[in-house]
Amino acid sequence: MKIILKILAVPFVVAFSILGAVMKFFAWLSGRLLAVVSLLLGIGGVALLFKGDISAGVGVLILAFAVSPFGVPAIAEAIAALIDGVNDSLKYFITA
Repeated sequence: MKIILKILAVPFVVAFSILGAVMKFFAWLSGRLLAVVSLLLGIGGVALLFKGDISAGVGVLILAFAVSPFGVPAIAEAIAALIDGVNDSLKYFITA
């Protein structure tokens, strides 16, 4: 019975391996691209604050934080790590 479950787990290991690699790449890429976007939004937000438009400046600064490496890319990296953890667990199940 256990051998049948191991055989059924192999396609999931392959799928999680591919998905994990793709997620890591996109997390890396989005981290780099969104860091530049965050910098530009931050400069624009500070410019709006100096111009006197407080609400728009604060809104743009909040948006800059959301797309910074501490926002969306961090969530993507956490999801990629979760997928890798599941993949490692399945690999251990197959080899044990």
